[in-house]
Amino acid sequence: MSSLRRLSRPSLALALLGALGLGSLPACKKTPDADSNTPATGAGGPGAANGTVLRYKVAPAKLKENIKVSFAISGDNQAGEIKVDASGLLDVSDAGSGKLKVGYSLLEVRELEVTGALKPKPKEGQPAPDLKAQLLAGKGARIVDLLGEEDDAATKVLPENKKPETKQDEFDAGSFASFLGMPDDLPTEGLVEGKPWKTKKEKPEKLGPMEIDMEIDLTYTLVKVDASSGKRLAEIKIESEASGAKELAQGGKTIMISLDTTSESTIVFNLDDQVPVSYRMAATQAGNFGQFGSSETQVKIDATYEPAS
Repeated sequence: MSSLRRLSRPSLALALLGALGLGSLPACKKTPDADSNTPATGAGGPGAANGTVLRYKVAPAKLKENIKVSFAISGDNQAGEIKVDASGLLDVSDAGSGKLKVGYSLLEVRELEVTGALKPKPKEGQPAPDLKAQLLAGKGARIVDLLGEEDDAATKVLPENKKPETKQDEFDAGSFASFLGMPDDLPTEGLVEGKPWKTKKEKPEKLGPMEIDMEIDLTYTLVKVDASSGKRLAEIKIESEASGAKELAQGGKTIMISLDTTSESTIVFNLDDQVPVSYRMAATQAGNFGQFGSSETQVKIDATYEPAS
């Protein structure tokens, strides 16, 4: 969840997922950096002696997520941006085998602004699409592990994700409901306050019908654990860099495609209830597509979570 070869609206969802892909890494291999300060691993729960461990609880829960999103793309003398300010419901249940099912739907859309190259043009003789109504109707579900990482295969077959087929030139604002969800980049290791832990990931990045192998470097830092509210709230900072390239043969010519992504995020996590409190993320992805030009995608997310009434 990335095709950035051109700023066409059909590629928006893929471009978005590419920019967020550092936090959506199904079946990725993680290997500790030999030069990092790596806390020991153990079976202890949150706040174990071997470090502060962040895991979601295998239990049903309903969370209200208040979220602000900015998604901007530029390149080839085009630019556009989508801004969303909304609230959604996360319905969490036990999916078995140590995994969770997270259903998501919109409750309220306070702002939806689409500008520039991303603004859909009404078809001749038809009114402009009601993007707010489309977004409000957006919903879906995903299967995740206790770190929040998605199981793509299990998610794909969920009945909540079956969508009617649409023409490729149609823009559906409801697809942006996929912004909703719990943070999906919890660390595999226990963290010690003030000691960065570095790790690497390798994953294929979907780019239309092909894939680009991405190498990702991540640094996790436990900033603090604050118990002044009566709950132990851990604040962690995540910094990541990713890059990948692939040659593509097209029209008898070879095109080198490359992607580079940087991301920084902060999660506040309730260690006692094992649920997120807030999530902030800013990511930039630069794509170079040979004769097709280049582009840049910027995504910012600011989300808070609370028990749903």
